Amino acid sequence: MVHELTVYKLGKLLSELSSEYNVSLLVKRKLSGGFITVTGKVDVDYIPTDKKTLKGNNIIGLKVKNDSGQMDLKITGIKDTLFKVEVAPTKFKEINIGGLSIDKIQESKEECKVKVDEDLIFTVPAPSEVVEKLI
Repeated sequence: MVHELTVYKLGKLLSELSSEYNVSLLVKRKLSGGFITVTGKVDVDYIPTDKKTLKGNNIIGLKVKNDSGQMDLKITGIKDTLFKVEVAPTKFKEINIGGLSIDKIQESKEECKVKVDEDLIFTVPAPSEVVEKLI
């Protein structure tokens, strides 16, 4: 399901998810000659403290940890704009060994994806219904 969230609500959602679950992040950004990707476990460092989007109160700070170290990312909200957030179950392909049957794509009941716009994909080890309730 697709939602539109302010930077305050998005920060609150990410903070609650990262405190309860082991959330991982995939950042895929298109460049003029290819892509840049960042992956790792995410922890929310800080979120906006007020519902109003003001200078200095419009940033979500993320710490992304992977095998090569730690990186800081910031999501900055603009006044009177919303983030497009999509929540969907994780899909996986079931491979049948032997036989002539077609491999089936199924949805996971234990894991979901929280996609912010097109570039940020958070993987949460919880059913999508849990994330929908938090929103």
